Amino acid sequence: MNICNEPTMKTAAMILASLSLTFTALMEVHAADAATKPTFNPKTDLISLHYDHAPDKDDGHSAAADRTLLETLFGKDWIAEHVVPVSGAYGKNKKSFNPKSDRVMNATWNERGGWLTAHDDWDGTAHRLVERWGKTLQAGGDVWVKEGGQSDLTADVVCRIKEAMPDIDTQKRIHVVQHSDWNERQTTDKDLAYAKAQTDYLRLGDANRYLNKRGGDAKFVESAAAHPVFGTAWKAAFVYYDPKHRLDFSDTGELLHIVGLGEMSIEAFRQKFLAR
Repeated sequence: MNICNEPTMKTAAMILASLSLTFTALMEVHAADAATKPTFNPKTDLISLHYDHAPDKDDGHSAAADRTLLETLFGKDWIAEHVVPVSGAYGKNKKSFNPKSDRVMNATWNERGGWLTAHDDWDGTAHRLVERWGKTLQAGGDVWVKEGGQSDLTADVVCRIKEAMPDIDTQKRIHVVQHSDWNERQTTDKDLAYAKAQTDYLRLGDANRYLNKRGGDAKFVESAAAHPVFGTAWKAAFVYYDPKHRLDFSDTGELLHIVGLGEMSIEAFRQKFLAR
């Protein structure tokens, strides 16, 4: 065998040492990344809740769950300042938007600062989001997008932010959390690519694994509908999407991640946020 193709023992040792140093360096970089991983700060940050409502009705359950989670953790007054709910955050699935979802959004968010409808006014909603996100970013906070739908709207808003506030590093300050293959496939291709390139885009595992139950969950539905604070929102969500068919607030998995709670089962959610 040609000696040029077979390293000597000394050369082999040098290669192994080099690989070891490279591995060590990579581990150090990974540790540094973990130490500097951005975390949600409820004092300074904004959560942009995006629902497509097209065509699946699970967003109705997720809206009620999101309100339940956020108000329990941070209080009702906090929501108006730190949360902006948006309906009609769709992409290729635009034609399948369900306008009956407006009733759920009204019941859930009208008394907590209101909500925006991209379906009725895309440009106006994008403009309003630039204002809300921009206010937070300029004050030193970060923006967290719970991408319950597609990323077309997110890409539009990020592009406008970069034009209006070129000093903002959107790749570090705007965090987009997505959990669904289907949502990504329904996003306009160029918008998905833009969102991934220009934000801190995080793809989670599919939350349907733990926040979706075919045939429903009678104990959960009873607790949710009877809750003295959140019952109105849940009742509207259940009228919109019958929980006897399916209980599904899988998009709330993204919000659980944002606030640092990780994966949580339907029963664990009930006990933490709805049991009295």
